[in-house]
Amino acid sequence: METITVFKVYFKPKRDIVVPPFTSKLSRTIIIKALEKQGFNEVVSEIKAPWKTKPYVFTVVFQNNKPLFKTAKSPPKPLVLKANEEYFFKITTIGSQRSLRIVQAISNTPEISVYNSEVLLVGVEARTVDFGSLKVKPNYDYVKLEFITPTLLQLPKPKRIKEKIKLRHILFPLPMLITYSLAKHWNLHAPHQEKISNIEKLAIISNYILQEVNNKLKPVTAIYDEKRRPRGITGWTIYKINNINKKHTETILKLLNYANYIGIGRSRTIGFGTTKTTHIQPSANPISADDPRVPADM
Repeated sequence: METITVFKVYFKPKRDIVVPPFTSKLSRTIIIKALEKQGFNEVVSEIKAPWKTKPYVFTVVFQNNKPLFKTAKSPPKPLVLKANEEYFFKITTIGSQRSLRIVQAISNTPEISVYNSEVLLVGVEARTVDFGSLKVKPNYDYVKLEFITPTLLQLPKPKRIKEKIKLRHILFPLPMLITYSLAKHWNLHAPHQEKISNIEKLAIISNYILQEVNNKLKPVTAIYDEKRRPRGITGWTIYKINNINKKHTETILKLLNYANYIGIGRSRTIGFGTTKTTHIQPSANPISADDPRVPADM
């Protein structure tokens, strides 16, 4: 059975480090250098390969669960990681052999030189699941989806006129765009017996199974490098689960669980679209947008 492993890597800079404005570049560099030190060049080649959907996902760097990246509204000063303070990032890998190489590289490389400083790798946590274990029974009334880093939801391009249409991101988490993004990624990596049929139909049905009842969303323009400024959404949305079809509902909830590991939307490999899915227990009365039981900081 194909496995999915999430590593949470803790590190401390030996001295202050000026890092890229979107810090997943640092996460990726640390892992690549650790792999190179151990001679795992085949994994490095996979990470660097120009695939659209790789079996790797790197998050931005976090401090105290706060994601570190610059936006168009950030102060003009550079982003600096402080000496001797602890930070972490996550890397998700699909495939047991890839996961083994990552854990060997991290375990055997206590110190790495990066951006004119040294970084101490001070700890790692790992969690492994298989595709079949991600199923969720629809025993909940609501599901909350948190968009931790800017999420880039892309409209599918019509097949006949793809070359005439520019890339467009939608600044609201429509269920069909979320479902379509997750199902496409799932089908590229899941075992044959776990693949989802007719993902276009499932995406349309998701608009009726997932009903938005509350949200706190914020459009954000991230600074990725000198030229690229992708604009996506952060915040959260709560959806009421309308179990109108058990099979489709279970598939959609399974995909939302998958999002905990690989994120949602475009450029998730480099840290965009990091998300968290939480199921909310059944309640006596439905939750509405102005319900006091759903505070803005839930």
